[in-house]
Amino acid sequence: MYQGNKAAALVMAAGLALAGCAGTKVIDEPVEFTPAAPLGSAQDRHAEAVLEWVIFRGGPGTWARNADWDEYLLVVRNRSASALRVTSVTVVDSLDASLSPDNDRKRLVKASRENGKRYKDARVTVKAGASGHALAAAGALGAGVAYGAGTVVAAYGGGSALAAGVLGGLLLGPALVVGGVVKSANQREVAQEIHRRHTGLPVEIPVGGSRPLDLFFPLAPSPRRVELRYTHDDGEGVLSIDVSAALAGLHLGEEAAR
Repeated sequence: MYQGNKAAALVMAAGLALAGCAGTKVIDEPVEFTPAAPLGSAQDRHAEAVLEWVIFRGGPGTWARNADWDEYLLVVRNRSASALRVTSVTVVDSLDASLSPDNDRKRLVKASRENGKRYKDARVTVKAGASGHALAAAGALGAGVAYGAGTVVAAYGGGSALAAGVLGGLLLGPALVVGGVVKSANQREVAQEIHRRHTGLPVEIPVGGSRPLDLFFPLAPSPRRVELRYTHDDGEGVLSIDVSAALAGLHLGEEAAR
């Protein structure tokens, strides 16, 4: 009886351990991080937009393990004499596709997979988390403070992985069920955090004011620009932030990034 209980406990422990290493998961203790410098900016007489950083899988600022999305951190300033309203923000990737933000984890993952298929059809290798040298170098210079109005930019705090074969002989049905439950709970926690952090659009910015935007996008390999649209009393405008150099090679395999 004792041996049976012991075996069952080992099965459950193995399932829990392995479940914690697979799929997406909120990192327990992310390290605070601040970029050394913005990645790009654009302005006109009405507004200014600054791209402070992009949080990507395994990079500086990561708070979720195995993320299949990107998190863009911007600050928008109102330079006009009237209230300004940010109506949309899009990311244009290296295949000229315009990607819209979303606060739903499942939709983000689905859209990222669809983007991967587009690049595969174009014979371009995509690897989530692979970054260009410019972005990696900028991240290496960061030091621990919080971003904007309370949004933590955390350095990667990944844990050690458990070799799948170590307890392979014990991975029976019950462990797989437990693992599925843990994975589901992890995904739910990540989904809630995305929803909490994400800035809903449109947003109003008063005269002389500024507003941080925290926006989640599907994976955008080596993006070219970030486009922000806004309205004001005199009409509407568009700001285009060139990120082709700062984000060169993001999510591209080594051969494609060259």
